[in-house]
Amino acid sequence: MIGILCPSPFESEALRSLKFPKGSATVFVSGMGKVRSLHACHELRRKQPGLKGILLVGFAGGLTPDLKVGDLVEPTLFIEHDYDARPFERYPNRIKKGGRDSSGIRLFHRAVDSAMLTQDRFLKENPYAKLGRSPAKNKPMACDMESYAVAYFCERSKVRYSVVKLISDTADENADHDFLKACKKLAPTLVRTVSEGVRRMNGS
Repeated sequence: MIGILCPSPFESEALRSLKFPKGSATVFVSGMGKVRSLHACHELRRKQPGLKGILLVGFAGGLTPDLKVGDLVEPTLFIEHDYDARPFERYPNRIKKGGRDSSGIRLFHRAVDSAMLTQDRFLKENPYAKLGRSPAKNKPMACDMESYAVAYFCERSKVRYSVVKLISDTADENADHDFLKACKKLAPTLVRTVSEGVRRMNGS
């Protein structure tokens, strides 16, 4: 059983057309933000004893010029960037996927290997626009509100996972409008991507 997490009804709407063999996958609309997505991970594991992995899907904003609307990203670095709590803890918090003991898997070789900046707000101002590159080991960088929490849960619970998102906007003043527009335009691509991702996770 693969648990497919969608942050919002806008993103899950397109997935209603997907049909999976019984017991192979389930779609769970978590709600936006780290707290809701973390709760959804716990609920998936509680309700699905045979949970084989978690696939977080949907849309993300592009923060660096090398990411364009419609690009597929599968991040291997997750960065929590909400607040600076130094000297009490490291800032920003980071999780790297793909290490020897990692529960992460890569599903799409064609996807951009990116960093994902996670904040509990919808970015309408790109903090890296003037920089022109990602500060995260020179990786392309995207942003969302859920990925870090899902990576945190899965790495510590030893649940296999992947985050696969389509770039919907460039985190600027038009981001909310562009996001909703992309939800409609990129819906068929999202459906194909999720279908393929579930097959690969079930076969891995």
